[in-house]
Amino acid sequence: MKQKRKHPGMLAMLLGAVLMLTGALALFAAGDTMQYVFPAPPATPEGNELSALYEAGNKQLVSIEDSLTAYAIGARRQGTSISSSTGGSVTAVLYAVGEGYFDVMHETLQAGRVISGTDVARADDVIVLDEKTALTLFPGLDPIGQTVNLDGLSYEVAGVIRGGRKLGEADPQIAYIPITSAGKNAMDMQTVQCVARGIDSIGSAILMEDTMRSWQAGGSFYNMTKLRLGAVMPLRWALLIVGVSVLLALLRRMNAMTMGRVCHYYEALRLRYARNMLPELALNVLLCAAGYAAILGLASALAVFSIQPLYVFTEWIPEVVVELSSLTSRFWALNDVHAAAIRCVTREFCVLELGEGLLRWGFMAFLLGLAMHGNRFLSRHVELPAIQRDR
Repeated sequence: MKQKRKHPGMLAMLLGAVLMLTGALALFAAGDTMQYVFPAPPATPEGNELSALYEAGNKQLVSIEDSLTAYAIGARRQGTSISSSTGGSVTAVLYAVGEGYFDVMHETLQAGRVISGTDVARADDVIVLDEKTALTLFPGLDPIGQTVNLDGLSYEVAGVIRGGRKLGEADPQIAYIPITSAGKNAMDMQTVQCVARGIDSIGSAILMEDTMRSWQAGGSFYNMTKLRLGAVMPLRWALLIVGVSVLLALLRRMNAMTMGRVCHYYEALRLRYARNMLPELALNVLLCAAGYAAILGLASALAVFSIQPLYVFTEWIPEVVVELSSLTSRFWALNDVHAAAIRCVTREFCVLELGEGLLRWGFMAFLLGLAMHGNRFLSRHVELPAIQRDR
């Protein structure tokens, strides 16, 4: 009966571990970029609204380029129909990208080339397809140099990237065109996103967010490194609790071992001279000191681990911790961040949200399985040796 009771707990722990591993992989697949996203301007028959926005956005990013290692601007539209003369047709996510976009958002090139700075500068009607889209539109043919129909216009295929459908996208295929071409042809896009990689994840993120919001208010800012840390906070707290429990368990055992040595030498002094025990005593003192030093080092590492998020989530720290008005203002400031009526998202943010959900549910399943299975190691009582005085 005892073994049967343990099986559900083990299964729950296994399920939780699988979910947490999948969630962790999704979190790291989201990348470590900074992104500012806002609704794209409506296109007019004259066009070039998107091109003008692209030029203005580049000027803003150039003003803070000392804190960035790479940056680019792009626009996104879901549900775009792309067809070819062979009769093939797909529904894809269309990215209109600017210069340097593929330096920030990496893609593996399968054939041809990606959108270049020259394509953007000349507003060329070229397109890059993913591998599955190219096979669907041009079965048995070399897609490079072929033309596709996009919004009634012909685009020449310049390259093919590896892979098919990506997490975080509503459509199974992906295509890329120059952002200036989308502006010239008056294409309606859904969102504009400014993406960058910073030198310092915290300082660069604050500078970029302030710069972008002063330029285009009402957008959504995402620091993937910070969001990833926030997603794993429940796991960090659990590790901290386990670490403290292990630390206390080690301390109890270290105290028991030290007390045992003291009792041993107390009894040995009745039969041996102290000077004969000095080498052995010195060695044991050094071993005990090394043990307590290791425990102190572990405690220091746990302290650093526990306060590290405070350096990242500075918005959670009130100006005056003991002042109610400061706590209240900080609470409503946090509320305002998440209370926007309209929120624009990116593919990477959707992947991170998926990973966070998988990690959270996996962690809950693992804790449930652990509770069902039982673990008595950390709660085991340790008796300290006692000195026998009356002999």
